[in-house]
Amino acid sequence: MHSRSHRVCLLIAAAAATTLSCGAQMPVGSPANPPMPFVANNLGKGYAAINGLWAFHPGDNLVWASPDFDDSSWMRIETGKTWEEQGFRNLTGFGWYRRKIVLDANMHPDWTLALYLPVVQNAAEVYWNGQLVGSYGKVPPDPVWYDLAWPLEMAVLCPACERGQILLGRPESGVLAIRVWTAPYVFFSGPAVGGLTTVPEIGSAEAIRDQVGRQSAEWLESSLYWMGLAFVEGVVALLALLAWLRDRRQWMLFWLAVYTAHAVLLLPFEVPGLLSFRWGYGLIAPVVCAEDVSLWFLLLYLLRLRENRGLVRWTLWMTVVAMVGNFGDGALQLFRWTTWPGHVFLAWDIGLTIPALFVEGWVLVLVAFVFRRRLDAARWLLAIAATLVDVVQAVSDWGDAGARWTHSTVGGLIARPLFEIAGITFTPRSFADTLLLVAILYAVWRYEAEQRARQAHLDEEYRNAQELQQILVPQSLPEVPDYSVSSVYRPAEVVGGDFFQIIGLPGGDTLAILGDVSGKGLKAAMTVSLIVGALRAFVETTSDPGALLAALNRRLHERLRDGFSTCIAIRIDPDGGCLIANAGHLAPYRNGQEIPLPPGLPLGVVPDAEYCSISLHLDPGDFLTLLSDGVVEARNAEGELFGFERTREISGKSAEEIARAAQQFGQEDDITVLTLHYAPSKVLHA
Repeated sequence: MHSRSHRVCLLIAAAAATTLSCGAQMPVGSPANPPMPFVANNLGKGYAAINGLWAFHPGDNLVWASPDFDDSSWMRIETGKTWEEQGFRNLTGFGWYRRKIVLDANMHPDWTLALYLPVVQNAAEVYWNGQLVGSYGKVPPDPVWYDLAWPLEMAVLCPACERGQILLGRPESGVLAIRVWTAPYVFFSGPAVGGLTTVPEIGSAEAIRDQVGRQSAEWLESSLYWMGLAFVEGVVALLALLAWLRDRRQWMLFWLAVYTAHAVLLLPFEVPGLLSFRWGYGLIAPVVCAEDVSLWFLLLYLLRLRENRGLVRWTLWMTVVAMVGNFGDGALQLFRWTTWPGHVFLAWDIGLTIPALFVEGWVLVLVAFVFRRRLDAARWLLAIAATLVDVVQAVSDWGDAGARWTHSTVGGLIARPLFEIAGITFTPRSFADTLLLVAILYAVWRYEAEQRARQAHLDEEYRNAQELQQILVPQSLPEVPDYSVSSVYRPAEVVGGDFFQIIGLPGGDTLAILGDVSGKGLKAAMTVSLIVGALRAFVETTSDPGALLAALNRRLHERLRDGFSTCIAIRIDPDGGCLIANAGHLAPYRNGQEIPLPPGLPLGVVPDAEYCSISLHLDPGDFLTLLSDGVVEARNAEGELFGFERTREISGKSAEEIARAAQQFGQEDDITVLTLHYAPSKVLHA
């Protein structure tokens, strides 16, 4: 595959180099036939095709527009064929067609004579009896031409015309001279280009308008299917974009929106005459690039390939190559390349297009990764349809690109009809595109159904975890002799990583523990269940806060998977005695002042960490506040932290007031507040 592509590139380069070294080759010999006027007898108010041989000469000289100019020595060629097909190989630039038109002298002069040029390559000016009467696009020095032509109406013999399209005047004989300009070659130029590629028609303006109307209706009828398909894809793109805007995490919807939007973006390119060549050639490459890249990422999602990090990384690199090639090629239209010396533009066009064409085959690489997997019907249909589209696209692009340089005809196979349904003709390209759209929508529907089922399962898991956490984090606090206890627990998500416990001990003492597990969500909640379970077990053997934290640390080491937990433990007795140990947690506050504690490592970091217990005596009325770092780390819209100073100022308030202040400031983490107010009953009754 690689060697074949390499040979194709070498062949294209050699053919291009040969072309660059050749000048315009003139047909050999003298004019084959004497000048023959076109006689339009019995034309009435109808129209007639100006068939037969025309006088032709390459080059440019405005003298050739004169009806008195002698063109008897010019070569004779036909219209309806390119001038390259008739011997003028490698001719770009100007060429002139001339023909004497003889109308019936008895023709009634009650209508307007008009000329119809369906297609010209690439721009033209029309002269009638030496007078410029109309134009098709715009010839140099500032050329404007159209890749797909829309029927133009041109009337002759009128001193006034409307945008060079319709000229009013009496029908009479004269000399018609058409100055044609063909643009320099591009990579996708056909094997034969240049000149009047359709036969001009002459007749009454009314008949010409009817002819244009018929052709326009035929074009519209033949285009109804792909217009309808583009409408459907546009609706899908809009819905997918709105869904993605509601949930920016659903990147599959974003790529679906981009891919289906390409059909709408391609509509202007399919309407003949709507975009000039420079606009069309400049914008088509970025649009096609967006189509290719979005399809790659859609396949990564829908074929479950995102877990392959290497494949994702290579897809990103292919995206870079595609963007450089396509956007670079489109950017060439920002320059006046038609005036560049030699074939400089062609060299740049080939150099930027070939890499972009190669990476179009990345779909085949992606699909190859799923052939050995067990796929459902939706994903198999998607893989087959994506492969078919990629093969058809490659044959079309490489065939069109190589048609001029290698004389390949394989690209024409893609344009041949396969079958017809209800008057709609399906080519290999339209069939493959339709199949892929159906496959994508089916796969997206299955993908979303799977995501909903997975989300429902996660929601059930969260509900179970929430119920478990409601058991682990007490909703109602036990009675603590001689103390008034209050608490608030507000997780940042459905479940959180903060925890606290109030445990009564033999002899009337009470153990208050508050901690914070690293991380958030379900994983943190599961770690909390492990800690609380171990804590309840260790309380059976020790009530010393330092020894308790050391036992917890040993149990948690190598079980938190690179995580950790901070924790503070306080044992209080009815007489106001306190014993406190800290494992990397925020120090508690006593009556609005921070209690200095010796440093201690968080739980689970090292296996042999030791924790020192310090004693403290509370006086009646003293107020202890324990809180998690969700209070200190609350952050407002400007990015400002709630901070230690604000925390200290409100540390003497109730647990509800502290939690509300932090949450209103801007909650980012779990918030837990536990307050202990020492109010011995013997003092109250004294």
